[in-house]
Amino acid sequence: MSSGFISENEIAERRRLRQEEWEKVRQPHQPIEAPEEEYDHRSLFERLEEQKKKKELEYEETHRLKNMIKGLDDDEVEFLDLVDRSKLEEEKKKTEEENREIADFRNKVASLQEQSLEQRIKQEIRQPLKVNNNVKSTGRSSQVKLLAGAVVKKRPAENKNDFKENPNKRTKAESEELNKEGVDSEEQGSKSVIKSGSLTCIGILPGVGNYDISSDESDCSTDIEDEKVRFDLLGRRIK
Repeated sequence: MSSGFISENEIAERRRLRQEEWEKVRQPHQPIEAPEEEYDHRSLFERLEEQKKKKELEYEETHRLKNMIKGLDDDEVEFLDLVDRSKLEEEKKKTEEENREIADFRNKVASLQEQSLEQRIKQEIRQPLKVNNNVKSTGRSSQVKLLAGAVVKKRPAENKNDFKENPNKRTKAESEELNKEGVDSEEQGSKSVIKSGSLTCIGILPGVGNYDISSDESDCSTDIEDEKVRFDLLGRRIK
């Protein structure tokens, strides 16, 4: 059993060993002699307590990561799988709804475009029909006006005998001449009407050409002749 005292020889031996170790690690700018050990004035209990705390801290540091990492139970794994499946189903439903809405929007746009195209085609079809009707009506009215304003030319005196012999033939010839003049003037008038509009027609109006004298036109021409020039039974003109 030691007494707890240290002899001088032991102190010298420790100093020598410390000097040898110092010589091994000493730098050129450091002193030659090894520095003395710092004296710890604390008691032995305090020193041991410090060592104990250091060991506990080291143990906690080494086992901290192990405590943080924990295995999952079967119930926890099933719960996480259920959560993942529910999320996937929700995302799938969302994508399906978006695709359905996009398809509906495209169908509506296509239907609206078709309707607008049909309306435009109908309008384009109606416009030329209206123009043709207007042109026909204007041509008919201009023909009546021209026939109403026609003046019968005087025949020479030598043809009076012919009129006495065949008055119907004369009236028929005059009506034909009036109709020809009315048709020519109608062609000129229809050309001017068509040029002033938005449509252009080459030649005469469609449906108007050289045709036989109708009953309406012959009646109109004979009425005009009766109003302008009248003859007695002998073929003399009544003023």
